[in-house]
Amino acid sequence: MNSAKMKMLDVRNLNKSFINNKVLKNINFTVNEGEVIAIIGPSGSGKSTLLRCLIELEEIGDGEIIIEGISLSGSEKIKRKMGMVFQSFNLFPHKTVLENVIEAPMVVEKMERKKAIEIAEELLKKVGLLEKRDVYPSRISGGQKQRVAIARALAMNPDIMLFDEPTSSLDPELVGEVLAVIKELAEENMTLIIVTHEMGFAREVADRIIFMDVGEIVANTIPDKIFINPEQERIATFLKKMI
Repeated sequence: MNSAKMKMLDVRNLNKSFINNKVLKNINFTVNEGEVIAIIGPSGSGKSTLLRCLIELEEIGDGEIIIEGISLSGSEKIKRKMGMVFQSFNLFPHKTVLENVIEAPMVVEKMERKKAIEIAEELLKKVGLLEKRDVYPSRISGGQKQRVAIARALAMNPDIMLFDEPTSSLDPELVGEVLAVIKELAEENMTLIIVTHEMGFAREVADRIIFMDVGEIVANTIPDKIFINPEQERIATFLKKMI
């Protein structure tokens, strides 16, 4: 478990609506350097929308997102401090594993190909897939695709990693290999925000659990207060269904 350091992320009074449906209601929380935050809650509670707002894939209604002391609004450079891994791997099917990982550093950061390949090979080694560097995504398993997606996000050298239900598209026997990579990042003191339905994993790796329901943060506390002694009935009801 990681001790809190400098404030990496500060979300203030965040609101988001789709037409007349208010999906995020006055969201406030902070994340410190090296902290692992697991966001849990029922489907449709706004968890994935919150992550998408953090990386500006969704426009926020009002409120503010501050990363390392700088407001996110309109700052491309600040947005790059976050990497995101999605439920569906979003790999380029016509590019090899290696080409998928080097794409963003070369296109966005204008990195030399040789340097990008060096970094990519190091990251593929880290996620246990260096031997698949020249293989196309169609030839690897879902768990391997998700590990490539993690390597691709890490290639941009983010300060904060966001995971949106990274195992929900995987067959059960492939879940463990992806969670192992995320756990390793947690052990390296990387700042992580993970939306997940894997309750055992959330309890094991998270410093704090944020429980969301109907667009609101219901609880923001240490894992034991959620899993051992939930104070709110709706948390207890949710956990009975999940565990």
